[in-house]
Amino acid sequence: MKTIPSALLTHYGQDVTTVAHALKITRADAQVFGFTSHDQDVTISGVTYGAAQGLDASAIVTAAGGAVGNLEIRTLNDGSLFTLTDILGGVWRNAAFLIFRYNWATPANGIDTLLAGTLGEIRWDETMLTVELRDLRQYLQQPVGSASSKNCRYRLGSTDKNNGGLCMIDLPSLMVVGVTVTSVTDNRIFVASPLALPLHWLSNGYLTWLTGANAGLDAQIQYQDENPGSGNEAIQLSRPMVSAIQIGDTFNAFPGCRKRLTEDCIGKFNNVLNFGGEPHRPGIDSLTQAPSSNV
Repeated sequence: MKTIPSALLTHYGQDVTTVAHALKITRADAQVFGFTSHDQDVTISGVTYGAAQGLDASAIVTAAGGAVGNLEIRTLNDGSLFTLTDILGGVWRNAAFLIFRYNWATPANGIDTLLAGTLGEIRWDETMLTVELRDLRQYLQQPVGSASSKNCRYRLGSTDKNNGGLCMIDLPSLMVVGVTVTSVTDNRIFVASPLALPLHWLSNGYLTWLTGANAGLDAQIQYQDENPGSGNEAIQLSRPMVSAIQIGDTFNAFPGCRKRLTEDCIGKFNNVLNFGGEPHRPGIDSLTQAPSSNV
């Protein structure tokens, strides 16, 4: 049951109210940001909610049952907080949010929590930035269990059957540490060293930039050079980095898995006992063919 602080509830009953909305965002890196729709900053429970960028929340739609409410926030796109590099680099992906009402004249009255969840799609133009807010009921709409598939359904390195599957590969132990960019073709293709790795070891994997303009960002690796073992091998990312890749930039790299039984789970990781697929199931032709007698 929802509980509203008594002082704030009393304020709601007055003819004239001084109520504002506030939004708290907690990113995966534990950084916390606060925004308020009022024209003055306010500090609540140690978090400062700034008014400089402005906050415009759409009408909160709460539906009966398990339907998900619709909510968007709009704020000034001045490049000081929501930078294009961070947005495309995934820094804000799945950040947790809390939106509430408070009495801006007397913040000590407490808060009235309206909605909580995670950030969704982010859209921006020259002046405004719009963020989709997905409330917690979205998880009730996700399917339970998994469909059958010939390829593995697990996420490489996952150890939770409810979150990625029981792959059980010790991914950190396979990390390639301190790789340095030695030449650059563009923001997607470059050569790095040392990388004396087996064929396609990093294909479908990812890297984390340690230094340079992209420091702290992750990027998916599309494929590793077709001629491995030279120590200086080409890397092609799935999509270009927002900021320029420079010679001397360093990163850590993790191997990838293309979810195949023989080539990946057996040949690459020797992990066949944890393969999360059904590679020998009958195909659609076997299931739909006409019956025959073998007498």
